[in-house]
Amino acid sequence: MGLPELENNLKTLEKNLIIARQNKLNVETEILHYDQKIANFTDQNDNLQKVIAILNQTSSISRDNARAHFEKIVTDALQFVTQSTDYEFIIQEIPGRAKASYEFYIKSTVNGIECIQKPEDSNGGGFIDIISVACKYAYREIFNDPRIQCDALLYDEPGKMISEKMSVKFAEYIKFLGSHYNRQTIMVTHNDSLANIGDLTYYVTKNNLGVTSVLDNSLISNIDIDDVFNEIELEKLKEVANVHES
Repeated sequence: MGLPELENNLKTLEKNLIIARQNKLNVETEILHYDQKIANFTDQNDNLQKVIAILNQTSSISRDNARAHFEKIVTDALQFVTQSTDYEFIIQEIPGRAKASYEFYIKSTVNGIECIQKPEDSNGGGFIDIISVACKYAYREIFNDPRIQCDALLYDEPGKMISEKMSVKFAEYIKFLGSHYNRQTIMVTHNDSLANIGDLTYYVTKNNLGVTSVLDNSLISNIDIDDVFNEIELEKLKEVANVHES
């Protein structure tokens, strides 16, 4: 190999070295760039983890506060209707679930002995009626959900499992809730105690001929409602008899 050829090879190597050094510099610059991005992502992840921890803690505190508020409202309802401080409403979180889930219980104290039962097993199931009414008001007032914020609450046969002894206080409780929270309450009931708390009460009956009659209680004050409806049915029977005779 001659000298000119060696000089050409040397120049080629020098060029390759310059290119290699430039490639190395480019790679090092790119590595620094990605290291910076990794550091930024790490910082963001740390911040997100802190935010998640704060949100989880806030959510847990909010749930605990809402649960405590719920428990107090329903406990007050139970104690008012039963006229006893022996009953307490308890909400227990079910562990091991991805979403927060809860079970409802009634804690009663009899002769110093505590007993925890499901609501459907307490007081012949009558506590279910009290809890359902109290929870409706509690949910509306605690969470202020616009989807359910209407002016009226509708009840179909509330308190049908409550004993006659407790039905008077149950009626007073429903009237108190409507007045306290400024909510109109509309209900259908066969319970005289509940019917008597209404500002407006309409009595509905159907005779043997299937004819329905509706009377406003303001029109039948101081009159036996059964006598009124018996007279209505008698008049209907007379009308039918006259139609057949003609």
